[in-house]
Amino acid sequence: METLPFKTWAYEEQTQVKHKVFADYFDKWVKIVGKYHNINYIDGFGGCGAYSDKHGDIYYGSPILAAKIVLANKKKDAAIGIIEKELDNIENLKKVFDYLKIPLKPIYTNASFDDAVNKILDKVSLAPTFFFVDPFGFTIKYDTIKRLMGVDHSEVLLNFMFNGVNRFISKPELKHSMDALFGTDAWLPLSKLHGVEKENSIVNLYRQQLKKIAKFVFPYRVEFPDAHRTYYYLFHLSNHPKASIIMKSSFAKFNFGRVEYIGSDSAQLTLSEIAEIRIPKIEEFLRTRYSKKSIGYTEIIEDIIDETPYLESEIAQALKNLEQSAQIYLERFPKTTEKRAQLRRSIQAGDIIYFDVPPSITRKSLLYKTGVEYGDYTINHVFGCAHGCRYPCYAMMMAKTYGRIVDETDWLYPKVVSNALELLDKEIPKYKEDMHFVHLSFTTDPFMYDLLNQRTYPQIERLTLAIIKRLNSEGICCTTLTKGLYPLELTDISSYNKDNNYGITLVSLDEKFKKEFEPYSAPFDERIKNLKYLHDYGLKTWVSIEPYPTPNTLPDSKAGCDLDKLLDKISFVNLIIFGKMNYNTTSTKFPDNAEFYKDCVSKVVSFCTKNKIKYYIKEGTPGHIPLKKNIFD
Repeated sequence: METLPFKTWAYEEQTQVKHKVFADYFDKWVKIVGKYHNINYIDGFGGCGAYSDKHGDIYYGSPILAAKIVLANKKKDAAIGIIEKELDNIENLKKVFDYLKIPLKPIYTNASFDDAVNKILDKVSLAPTFFFVDPFGFTIKYDTIKRLMGVDHSEVLLNFMFNGVNRFISKPELKHSMDALFGTDAWLPLSKLHGVEKENSIVNLYRQQLKKIAKFVFPYRVEFPDAHRTYYYLFHLSNHPKASIIMKSSFAKFNFGRVEYIGSDSAQLTLSEIAEIRIPKIEEFLRTRYSKKSIGYTEIIEDIIDETPYLESEIAQALKNLEQSAQIYLERFPKTTEKRAQLRRSIQAGDIIYFDVPPSITRKSLLYKTGVEYGDYTINHVFGCAHGCRYPCYAMMMAKTYGRIVDETDWLYPKVVSNALELLDKEIPKYKEDMHFVHLSFTTDPFMYDLLNQRTYPQIERLTLAIIKRLNSEGICCTTLTKGLYPLELTDISSYNKDNNYGITLVSLDEKFKKEFEPYSAPFDERIKNLKYLHDYGLKTWVSIEPYPTPNTLPDSKAGCDLDKLLDKISFVNLIIFGKMNYNTTSTKFPDNAEFYKDCVSKVVSFCTKNKIKYYIKEGTPGHIPLKKNIFD
């Protein structure tokens, strides 16, 4: 066995964990902060630099780990300072660096940490610095830590030796030291407490003090490896939420998903088992804390990342669960992934979460008489539509033209009209005598589909159902049109009028066409199946085949060529409305455009006549036949 030219200390288990966490985090700190700045590392209590375990294996301390990480990240211009009161330890550290042939040579200071680091700060304006302050006792002064956090973009990993503080906090002769440690004498009443209450009070006071000098402060509890009581707390101080997020992740990585070290002899749950227990608690915590609020994801993280034991990944997962169970509503910016342009499921900075308060607007009026030839009165109780139709969407075009939205993203996040029911109560008496029926809706979708979660939007569905029920209670029938799915409770004719007309838009069966032109709407087969369900309950159903595309609208697809198959799929309905594609330059350039649509109209009329289905050909479509009476009468 090789005789080493330096001494080693026994490598205790909690020290191993501490070094693993430090190395994992410091590597990330160097990569992130070092990308834009020159950086420094100062080790407050360097120790002897080397350790050996019971098997004789050699491990190295934080100064060596830091130097290796700096070199591995090619930051040769980084400065490493080691402050150590014991000269013997400094000499040993030098031997370790020489033995390992580390080319980056530290600056050694043989002095107490407080004296040395304050002299440095008096003389030098430091670049961003990571301070690792790991004393054997509790001689660290609060005012010194305050100065460290005054260095721009710097962070502190601080060992708060709770075991020593707890044992000696009642000693009158140590009052001056305790005052200096806490930066206040507010610790005095805590010395009379006992047990867990005393520990929590001491740690909370120290954290409160540190929060005055750092935005994010989190204490990582470390037990004795062979006893279930606290040895010390590692306090991480930073001014950026990302730092707190990453440090938590690093600590959990080596502690079975926990943000505390409880010894290897303790029964350990797997990461998945811990998540199974913790995630529901986080869900409840979030719902309670942010009830009736809308808040950005960034704000949530900044609010709780250093206040709770929850990891950022766990918070994100809890929010995803709440979204899937329709307990919250999420707006993602951007809505899609960059590379594949798919709906983004991840949650990230810039996203907004709504807890029991869906995004909304108010309006001065709701009911109005429509100019659409087969309509009567109509209601648009939602602003925007999540389906992302690109025919293009006339409603979105108008909203953009009149400055109601900036771009498509604004339109894709629907907002309910929060005072819709109040307006309805006021306006029904005003228009009731003139109304034959009310259509939902011409500029939005009353049963809008949430493709990401494969369901309708609950807040929109609830409002739509309430509106239909209110109108039906006055004897006013409704017509509806959706690219989403109908709630099955509409089959309850004790609550909803059996003479309502429920329709879907269906202009092709081609999946390529859907992906390109109405990417976030409900699947074609689900729409048909859902409508058939209502039909089988004896309800009136209809299909709008508008805007029907020409074959050149999307090359390599069957769009514009599958009308016969489409009609066969909907042979059960009571009514079919057919209309050509408008506002699309590709469609208008199709050769013999008028003849194409005349042929389509002929097929629709023939099919409907054969199957005893009412039909209407939209005005402006070749083959249009003027209405003699409203088709929904």
